[in-house]
Amino acid sequence: MNPLKIVCRGSKLSLAQVEIFRKKLLNTFPNTSVEIIIKETEGDLNQNQPLSEMEGRDFFTKDIQEYLIAGKADFAVHSMKDVSGENFFKDNSYAIIDRDDFRDAVIFNEDIVSKIELGEKIRLGTSSPRRIEMAIHFLNQAMPRVGDTRVKLEAVSIRGNVDTRLRKLDAKEYDGIVLACAGLNRLLQTNAKAEIGSLLRNKKMMILPIMDCPPAPGQGAIVVETSKENKRAKEILAVLNDSKLADAVSRERNLAHQYGSGCHQKFGVVHVRTKDVSFTYAAGNDRNETQFQKLVYASESKEVPASELEDSFVYTEYADTDASRRLPVAYIATTHLPQIKLLANRRVWVGHTTAWFTLASHGVWVEGSSENLGMEFISPTLESPLVNIEASEISIFSDEMSAAHWKQSGFTVVTFSKSPTKGKHA
Repeated sequence: MNPLKIVCRGSKLSLAQVEIFRKKLLNTFPNTSVEIIIKETEGDLNQNQPLSEMEGRDFFTKDIQEYLIAGKADFAVHSMKDVSGENFFKDNSYAIIDRDDFRDAVIFNEDIVSKIELGEKIRLGTSSPRRIEMAIHFLNQAMPRVGDTRVKLEAVSIRGNVDTRLRKLDAKEYDGIVLACAGLNRLLQTNAKAEIGSLLRNKKMMILPIMDCPPAPGQGAIVVETSKENKRAKEILAVLNDSKLADAVSRERNLAHQYGSGCHQKFGVVHVRTKDVSFTYAAGNDRNETQFQKLVYASESKEVPASELEDSFVYTEYADTDASRRLPVAYIATTHLPQIKLLANRRVWVGHTTAWFTLASHGVWVEGSSENLGMEFISPTLESPLVNIEASEISIFSDEMSAAHWKQSGFTVVTFSKSPTKGKHA
C-alpha cells in the first residue's frame, strides 16, 4: 500500500503531537507506512500581530485543512483548541486521539519574588484575551504579597512557539508567561527535553485552577482529521478515536458555542470527569462582555454562586516532626493552615483555592490547588513532566479525622496538635 500522508505544522510541539498519532497508528496497524508533510500556516508566517487582532480564524489550521481537502494528504493533525467550531462540526471526519493536562501554567523568572518586594511592575506575556481577562484577575490574589506591597501585573503581547516564548522569558523580555501545561509536558517527553528543561531550570511556576481560569475548549487534546471521501483514513480514525475524550471535547465546544468563539473569546470551558462527579464548567465574559459562570451536571445546568466556591480558613498549630521537615512538598488538605514557618523552602499545594489566597496574603508561594476535587483529580498534574512531584515527596497537612485515610494511601501525614487558633501564622 502507498504510505499514509500526515500533514502538520513544523513546530516542535506539532511534531511531538504527530509522533503521538504515528505511534498509535503503527501500534494498531503495524504494517502501515507513513509520510510526514510539514506545512506553514498563516499563524506561523505572521508572528508579529496578536491573534486577537488578526482577521478571520483558524490561523493554525486553515492552510493544513485546505491541503487535506485537496487530496494531498490522508490526515491532518491539529491542536484541538486551534480548530474553530464551524469547521470542526462540518463534514470531515475527526478523531480525538490523546489529551494531556488541560490547565494553563504561568512560568516566572527566578527573580519574581524580589521584583514583587521592590514593587516593580510584573510583565506577563500572553496574547490571549481569555488569559488576560482571567489569569490577571487570579494572579492579583494568588501571587505572594510582601508587607503592604500589592502585585502590579501588566499583560504584554507575546507570539511564537512554546520554545520561542520560553527563550524570550529566559532573556528577561518578560517576567512571566502563560502556557498550556499540555504543550510543556509533551515537549518534555521528546528529543527537545534537554532544551526545554534547561529553559525551565530555576523558574517558578503556578498551575492555574480551572474554576478560576478555565482553559480554552479542547485545550490539551490532539485531533486528527481526514476528508469525508477518504474511506481508508476514516476507518483508521474510527478505531483510534477515544470516545471519552471526544465526548468531553464535544461537551466543551457545545457549551462554548452558547457564549462566543474564536481567538477573541474571554471565557474558558472545561469538562471534568472524576470517579465521584462529571461536569462541564464555563466562566468568563461572553460575546456581549457579560460576566457569567455556569456549571452543568449531566443534563442539569445551573448558575454557580460564588459562595459555593468559598470557605473560611484558620491558622493552626501543627506538630513539627522530623518527617515533615524532610519532605520537600506540602499539600494542605484542610481549612486549618499550618504556621508559615513550616512551609519555608517547600513547594506548596493546597486542597482549596481560597487557602491559596490566604497563604499568598502572608507571602507564601503556592504552585497549585486540587480545587476541592481531591488528590486523585490533581495527581496526574503532580506526576507530569512539568511539575514532577512524586507521592513520596509530599507531606499531607490534615486533621486527625482524615489522617488515617491519607496514611492508608501511603502518604506522610502531619496533623495539628491542638485546637485551631485563628490568626496564628508566625
